[in-house]
Amino acid sequence: MAGVLVSLTEQSIDRTIEYLAFMRPYGFDTIFTSLQIPEEAAENLMEPLGQIGRFAEEHKMELMVDVSPRTFENFTLDQLKQQGVTGLRIDNGMENAEIAALTHDWQVSLNASTIDPSFLNELRSLNADFASLEAWHNYYPRPETGLEWSTFKSQNEWLRSQGLKVGAFVPGDGQLRGPLYEGLPTLEQHRYQSPFASFLELHTEGAVDLVIIGDLSLSEWTMSQFKSWHEGTVLVGVRGQLASHVWSETHHNRPDIARDVIRSEDARRYFKGDIPPENCVERPRGALTLDNDNYKRYKGEFQIVLNPLPPDERVNVIGYVTDEDLSLLPFLQKGRYSFRFVAREPNRE
Repeated sequence: MAGVLVSLTEQSIDRTIEYLAFMRPYGFDTIFTSLQIPEEAAENLMEPLGQIGRFAEEHKMELMVDVSPRTFENFTLDQLKQQGVTGLRIDNGMENAEIAALTHDWQVSLNASTIDPSFLNELRSLNADFASLEAWHNYYPRPETGLEWSTFKSQNEWLRSQGLKVGAFVPGDGQLRGPLYEGLPTLEQHRYQSPFASFLELHTEGAVDLVIIGDLSLSEWTMSQFKSWHEGTVLVGVRGQLASHVWSETHHNRPDIARDVIRSEDARRYFKGDIPPENCVERPRGALTLDNDNYKRYKGEFQIVLNPLPPDERVNVIGYVTDEDLSLLPFLQKGRYSFRFVAREPNRE
């Protein structure tokens, strides 16, 4: 499950709809927005909310809205339903009995970081419908305030054991949200990391069911990575390529996982010609290497370096993973993901 955050005021509705239309085919089935915008007149929010709600209904997407008691000074629940809202993300200030009652008519999300056993026990005593209850973490615009990994993960595992789906945010790398424009992650370690790598980390290791892109858009490159992921392949950016047959192929790490390198189990059977020694230099993390004729039976072995290695006259360095995609390497090492490469020189998107 995946979702996107949209703003009712920080970007045009046409751009928002265009973004939603691109992301929907690639598994993004949840939209999140906020009605807690005190500087805006309430009546100015209804039109963009309605357009987003109509898009959500037409494309079978959930529309979750951030609310608090103050929201209902300007909007009624019936008004929100009429605009296509399907769920309420309750920030704070609402009584437990009110929350329990809402779960019988709405999908309700609560702050995952602050839920504890006594709170859940009280909701059960109030006959809350736990099938309609979710736990979403906050996002943190200010640097250094995002959550720490181990407590985040342990809280998520406990929430899941209680029957709750868990959601969290990763930053975007397109149009960032103000006022700080430094990303909207749940975890501090994701603030300046690739959105796609952060998404994979939450889904594979974070005990998270729903990952929401916290900022207003993604770069063209990152959107292509999500598109490729939906189709079953991880896209990895490459710079400084030497000519090689490996760039056009799809690869998988061998199941006998090596410590220092990712070994393509496919490359050696792709090529049977000569590979003369060339560019036999040091191999930093992210170096892409091809064993040359000097490596005898290993000739044609293709690797991604995980731990820095010295020069070897038997190993050609044929390119490098781009800096922003180095964070993908742990997933390629541990998972049986298909992956392929796309050239991304500094002047290219």
